Amino acid sequence: METQTEKPKSEIIVSEFPKQVGFVNDFENIFTEEEIKFLDNLLIYYKENSNRQVAVITIDSIPENTEFEQYAIKMSDNWNVGKNNDGNGLTVVLSKSLRKIRISTTEKTRYYLTDEFCQKVIDENMIPEFKNGKYYDGLLLGLNELIRKWI
Repeated sequence: METQTEKPKSEIIVSEFPKQVGFVNDFENIFTEEEIKFLDNLLIYYKENSNRQVAVITIDSIPENTEFEQYAIKMSDNWNVGKNNDGNGLTVVLSKSLRKIRISTTEKTRYYLTDEFCQKVIDENMIPEFKNGKYYDGLLLGLNELIRKWI
């Protein structure tokens, strides 16, 4: 007698990640060119003055049988966010079409920005704006809160 086993979650393959294009990687085309430029300049300035790196990534889909949170973490690791900054890295992965957001921190960053704090920023600063269709405003409010705490 053959038993059916549940299909395991697929392994995330590195080639499934988009290539990093800058600090702001708007693969879902949520932001205007001006908004991307402003966010990029903000994150460049922050990196140069704090030795801390933030990457923003928007995506419209993830591989089948993959959990969004795991995909976001693996992409951040794959891109080595914060690796050249003494391990000070933070990645915001957002998907408007999937209605998901994840803030991933490196081990060193987690000391300053706990999972609880990051979730609070998502719930109180980002999601209320996202619900009104204001993704740029929500992201900017969230980044400002994260940066203020991570100075």
